[in-house]
Amino acid sequence: MLVHGCLETPMPELRVDPLTGRLVSYAPERAKRPHEIGERAPRLIDDKAGCPFCPGREEALAPATLVLVKTGIGVKFEREDGDERKRDWIVKCVPNLYPAFSREDVLRKMDGVEAAPGRHEVLIDTPDHEGDPWALSVDQLQYLLLAARERVAQLEREPEIAYASFGKNQGPYSGGSLRHPHSHILASSITPPLLRVEAEKLLGESCVICHYACDEISGPRAVLSTRNFAAICPWASREPYELLIFPKSHLRRFADLRDSELLELSSMLSTIFKALRKVLGDQPSFNLIVHTKPKDVKDFHWHIEIVPRTLIPMVAEIGLEVHVNTM
Repeated sequence: MLVHGCLETPMPELRVDPLTGRLVSYAPERAKRPHEIGERAPRLIDDKAGCPFCPGREEALAPATLVLVKTGIGVKFEREDGDERKRDWIVKCVPNLYPAFSREDVLRKMDGVEAAPGRHEVLIDTPDHEGDPWALSVDQLQYLLLAARERVAQLEREPEIAYASFGKNQGPYSGGSLRHPHSHILASSITPPLLRVEAEKLLGESCVICHYACDEISGPRAVLSTRNFAAICPWASREPYELLIFPKSHLRRFADLRDSELLELSSMLSTIFKALRKVLGDQPSFNLIVHTKPKDVKDFHWHIEIVPRTLIPMVAEIGLEVHVNTM
């Protein structure tokens, strides 16, 4: 349709994320713009023969801070010390060789530069080198979440740690570097500013997730709902197919989840990972991060964000901090 001599196109919408205050321009028409620059996806290192995360190469890694092993009646947590290495692991957590946070007992300031004290560990999802999240059994996903819950809880008990969490870089555009499926345990001596912003919106009866997100469960942005959890596409999604997953009850800490809830969440994630692969292609790129209660805030509603990496940041995002979603 022509309007004043021009083709009528949907106007971009400026949306505000009620949880973070983040601005998103919802502009589907931008997806139609021409592209002349050829795309070349980054490649993950896929050296199975020399992979340090594969069984049989345990000596290539530092002693594990946590090892999940099977027993005759279930599973148990162990750790490695010195030259000792566990061979029958199903999930293990090791110090990151290239950490975002370092283990510093004292926050150093030198020439205006602060150290980044904390912990950064690699959580090896599975012994299977090709065990991508959509290919893992629900049981293996549950083992992964069990290990993540335990390690986060351990770090939260350390007095110098203010915040600990669990996340995952999946695919070539996510920031990941190695092919063998793995996740990250992150712990910091300070509370990230974003978590403080969220905490202000997640207080008791005024909790944004309890009101806004739970209302979405029966709306057009609902994705999946189980007895205790829901998954929705946020109103102000930064990327196409972005997801917010949260417990329906006002629960503060990821580490407080019961085993039965972890199993339920594992089943939900299995369904979501398979769906993401279907809509994003055989090797989808996304980031998954758990937001849980920092020690020094009064209240919180823990949740998971899954952000697909389908768009390259543009000037509005880098210069104005306004995300542009074209779908």
